[in-house]
Amino acid sequence: MKDSLKIAIAGATGYVGLELIKILIKHPKAKILYLCARKYIGKSITVCDKRLKDKNLPKISKINRVNWKKIDILFTALPNGEAQKIANKIPKKIKIIDLSADFRLSDPKEYEKWYGKKHASKKFIKDSIYAITEFSRNKVKNYRIISCPGCYPTSVQIPLIPLLRKNAINTENIIIDSKSG
Repeated sequence: MKDSLKIAIAGATGYVGLELIKILIKHPKAKILYLCARKYIGKSITVCDKRLKDKNLPKISKINRVNWKKIDILFTALPNGEAQKIANKIPKKIKIIDLSADFRLSDPKEYEKWYGKKHASKKFIKDSIYAITEFSRNKVKNYRIISCPGCYPTSVQIPLIPLLRKNAINTENIIIDSKSG
């Protein structure tokens, strides 16, 4: 394994991006090389969150300034629809960890139904997995894009999955699909 994973974050100045930075700066193998956004170009991330002062982070830049040869992972903390556009423009060797809903659904028609826009990167849906890595560690390494569940599904799955795996709860009366009654 590498000494460190070189990371770029798209959407670094939004709430999710800032929270991600706080997590990654504590990780011993994470090295943030790029903080990308549309606002605050050339400024320190501390303009968005004073708690990130003195964390040896790069200045905010546009995503088109990223040297993809230096990056292992791109985190996308963007509004729905934006990660799809970026996925089409970056080298395939880059792993993407998407924190939006862009690659959560395997059917582009369902994406359009729920999000009101056509999927702009259909060709990469087959290269993505919707997963909580703690429960899918062996599977995620086989995919280019890891689509992370939002906070509500994660808050339910983290305690529920281990119980289901141990048959510790009776699932007979649980409604899995709202259409099933």
